[in-house]
Amino acid sequence: MGDAIKTMECVKDVDSRESMGGTRVGAGMEHGSLICGGSRSLSQLEDPDSLPQRSPSPVTSPASPFGHQVDGPKVHPLGKMQSSRASQTRQESVSEVRPTTIDIKGNGKDSHVVTEEMLVISPCQPRFANFLQSTDRRKVLIRNRNMEDVVQKIHEGSTLWKVRGVNKWFHRHYKVDIDNMSLVGESKKWWSPGGGTGSDGPENAVPLIEITEVREGWKTDTFNKVSSHSEKTKDKAAAGDEPSLEENKCFSIIHGPGGREVLDLVAATEDERDAWVSGLTHLVQSVKALHEEKQYDVWLRQQFEEADKDNNGSLNFNECCTLLKQLNIKMDKTHAKKLFNQANTSKQKRDGDQVLEVGEFVNFYHALLKMPEIEKLFKKHASEKTQLMSADQLCAFLHKEQGLIDLDESQATKLIHEFEISDLKDQGYMTQDGFYHMLLSDMFDIFNHEHKSKVHQDMTQPLAHYYISSSHNTYLTGHQLAGESSVEGYISALKRGCRLLELDLWDGDEGEPIIYHGHTLTTKITLADVLRDGIKAYAFEASPYPVILSIENHLSVEQQKVMVQLLKDILGDMLATDPVSEDITAVPSPEALKNKIIIRGKKPQGSEVESDDDDDDQDAIDYIDSDDGAAQTKKDLFTPHLKTFYRSFKRARQNSKKRRSVSHQAEQKPHKPLAPELREIINVCEGKKFTTFHDAFENYKCVHTPSLGETKAKGLIESSPDDFIRFTERHVTKVYPLGTRTDSSNLKPYPFWSVGCQIVALNMQTEDKANFYGDALFTTNANCGYVLKPDIILKKVPYDPTDLSDRYTKIVRVTVLSGQHLPNSAKKGDIVDPYVQVKVRGHPLDKQKQRTKVIKNNGFNPVWNEALELSIKVPQVSLIYFSLRDESSLSRDPVLGLCCIPFNSLSSGYRFVHFTDLAGKSLGPAALFVHIEVRDK
Repeated sequence: MGDAIKTMECVKDVDSRESMGGTRVGAGMEHGSLICGGSRSLSQLEDPDSLPQRSPSPVTSPASPFGHQVDGPKVHPLGKMQSSRASQTRQESVSEVRPTTIDIKGNGKDSHVVTEEMLVISPCQPRFANFLQSTDRRKVLIRNRNMEDVVQKIHEGSTLWKVRGVNKWFHRHYKVDIDNMSLVGESKKWWSPGGGTGSDGPENAVPLIEITEVREGWKTDTFNKVSSHSEKTKDKAAAGDEPSLEENKCFSIIHGPGGREVLDLVAATEDERDAWVSGLTHLVQSVKALHEEKQYDVWLRQQFEEADKDNNGSLNFNECCTLLKQLNIKMDKTHAKKLFNQANTSKQKRDGDQVLEVGEFVNFYHALLKMPEIEKLFKKHASEKTQLMSADQLCAFLHKEQGLIDLDESQATKLIHEFEISDLKDQGYMTQDGFYHMLLSDMFDIFNHEHKSKVHQDMTQPLAHYYISSSHNTYLTGHQLAGESSVEGYISALKRGCRLLELDLWDGDEGEPIIYHGHTLTTKITLADVLRDGIKAYAFEASPYPVILSIENHLSVEQQKVMVQLLKDILGDMLATDPVSEDITAVPSPEALKNKIIIRGKKPQGSEVESDDDDDDQDAIDYIDSDDGAAQTKKDLFTPHLKTFYRSFKRARQNSKKRRSVSHQAEQKPHKPLAPELREIINVCEGKKFTTFHDAFENYKCVHTPSLGETKAKGLIESSPDDFIRFTERHVTKVYPLGTRTDSSNLKPYPFWSVGCQIVALNMQTEDKANFYGDALFTTNANCGYVLKPDIILKKVPYDPTDLSDRYTKIVRVTVLSGQHLPNSAKKGDIVDPYVQVKVRGHPLDKQKQRTKVIKNNGFNPVWNEALELSIKVPQVSLIYFSLRDESSLSRDPVLGLCCIPFNSLSSGYRFVHFTDLAGKSLGPAALFVHIEVRDK
């Protein structure tokens, strides 16, 4: 124990051919970092002859996340080797290697030698790498010699025009701060300290990881308005300091949650614009790939940097105590001092205080990280003699514990090569560290990895057989009464896989249709901008399957004709214009309609202008009345101005209704004329008024698609659920939220999914449970926007939603074993007292929830080891919803993290539950370690 062993540090310049998204770190790139080694050496095994022998690899990789101590060269807080030898090596020939001596003290009886060759990164990534395994940040970010000059240029920065609207232009200096991985800009605001530096002006710093897109030209709402105002001429602003608005000098940076923030900029020259677009796009892609590859490493580095208040590359005892609190660990100072002294092997001092170097910090951290449940699991299936797991033993574990009965020994060997981090993988053995890496990977997530990563369902069935990811009032980015209308709403929805978009069309003042929420204070955008900059550009970026444009037609006949022409001219071959035959019996499949845009709306039956005999199915605010259902309870979301507007509108609407009832008792709402040109673009999704199921069964064609208000659809579920299922088996049906949801809140989608409704329109701009459920459902088919409905909803097997026996009942046993790195509670501001709540949502009779006990004062590594059992009668339409909460005596228990999995994508065996917030943002490395068992009742 404590014997010195030699390693070879291989450092190589980043190859210009290196790919960020590939399966390897780089072409021929060798890592000089220290990575986790095995738990024992071959020389110390009780029976070394029982293992195949091989010559050692030239690269040695010691260090274990299970408590092995590492004494090595000093490392900077950012992970960069500070030894002169390492620095020289980076500048020398790529073929040169230099030895480094490192002491390893295992937590077993003996030290060991392990070797490691070039690190291989696979599509199923381990969720963390060792803290010491890091590369010079600039080299990692550049990754391509051709980009080096461009990156250097935007790092130095340049002065650009920031555009916020017509006559709202601001000269600002922008640069990329590579050390903080942020785009920073100066600010002229008196309350902005530091003039916009990355550390002193956070409100002006945009982390590269939060940038979703960099666009060239005029492709945002602001640029569309400004360019329209300037009539898109190049000689508009030639005098004084005003810039010239030329499209080839303009670009936009899209960032923030859901890509809802936009920064519009104008460069001095086209070359400068191109440098910013290409350089920033490259850096953003690089940072995101690095973040995915090194998620755990990034998190651990952040913990060290936050704890290192003096920025001297080490931690004193007080800083370690602060770190323990940040890590959700409540510990008295005596015990904390004991841990500090155990980790402090070098006894180095700074300013008179003993400190932990980075290597010692890693040992201190990993001593806290140990997960006894995984250690026990590994020992149960590994060789008792060698404490290693062979391919056949791993295969047995996967069969018995994970339910992967189709996985054979050769595939188990591939897993060993993929996740084992010592050279023992070349001899076919996995250590406890490799086993831990494997369980933390996406492949062993509780959400079936195959379902998340590729389209696995049959896409050749009729369109009516699928749930369709759908947006309500897509153009709005906020409130229904006074929110902003934006092209970004369409872009954001399409990027997240949404396949049905709403266009609320009204006559524009300049002879072209506009989009906004009629008779409200919402802003207006043009149909042409939406089609050109939003739909055409992004329709098939996230999915090749058809996009449906649901038209809410308030246009005059003349502007209906303009609308039809715009759709044809801008969308071109994307637009589905083939007429359907009169004897069609089923709508086409998503596969048959790939890369096509379908128009959903009312269709005239003849060649002349006709009246629309059906009531509008839209829910514009001008049709709100008491029949829409109860008003929302979130009255606090209304500002006084909006309350006044809403009440005035309601009174005017009620007075109008009274006048009509007196003078025209039997008169209906005026019918809207339909232009015959609509026949050219409406085919497989023809809007049709719904009256009763009996009428629909008698008179509907398969292409007829009704829209139902939330209240009406709920009533039909309660009165005729079986008829509802029969109807949606053949007809695409839309359900939209109450008009009184003026705060853009959402209906609960799962009751409507349970009877087969394909289109449950959601306000996607709202971060709420409804969208969280929707994201979970559509993730089950690689987020392509279409999910095949289960056989019971398609009537392929007997099913009566009103008479539930135990025919389909499943018992789901969730054993919550432990947690790790749980988030802090923003409300409580103290060490968390976590518990886990598991809910079922789907069929009304399956609504249930259970919870674990509370673990006091431990958010770092709480252990529950508690079983929760759920009985689910209709699992095919059920969602399993994990909610991590913090017990609070002062207020409602804060939610720390969420995870939702449709039953059909639930993986059994030992799994990790990885948490996100309500918006879907990862809270990694926060996770639960659970065991899932599913059986028939």
